[in-house]
Amino acid sequence: MLQEVLWKSLMINGSIVMFWRPSLLEKYIENIREEGFDVYIFDCESWDRNSCLLEIGNTLEFPDYYGRNLNAFNDCLSDIVPSGEGFVLVFKNFDKFNQRDKDTAYHILDIIQNNSWRLLVENQKKLIAFLHSNDPQLHIESLGALPVRWNNEEWFDKNRGV
Repeated sequence: MLQEVLWKSLMINGSIVMFWRPSLLEKYIENIREEGFDVYIFDCESWDRNSCLLEIGNTLEFPDYYGRNLNAFNDCLSDIVPSGEGFVLVFKNFDKFNQRDKDTAYHILDIIQNNSWRLLVENQKKLIAFLHSNDPQLHIESLGALPVRWNNEEWFDKNRGV
């Protein structure tokens, strides 16, 4: 029951949740691991389009034919069916990647959002992304017609030092 409450509270506004405080992000990572989710952590600080797609493909063990472009990312991500409850992609320092290549950063998230809903409907599995931002005012445009929102504990600007 706790598990259902945790992932529902996380996904109520979409499958992508932002975090500013690293300690809060770590708490959520620990909790979601305890609930049976696989967690994949990426440091986006020096990412560009190519390194992003390469690292994600390597970490998620995409097949050899993975083309390292956004279409291939979408295709390979849509083929993943986790054995457990689901999986979480954690993007630390996402604001740095977003600053460097806003278009690719947005499309990566949009692909994750769309695949999250597909995975949930088709396989009753969950795909969630946690974005860590050093910028407490980072704003991501709506994905899959849903806005990307701060987690409940950092929802108010004052809780992010703004």
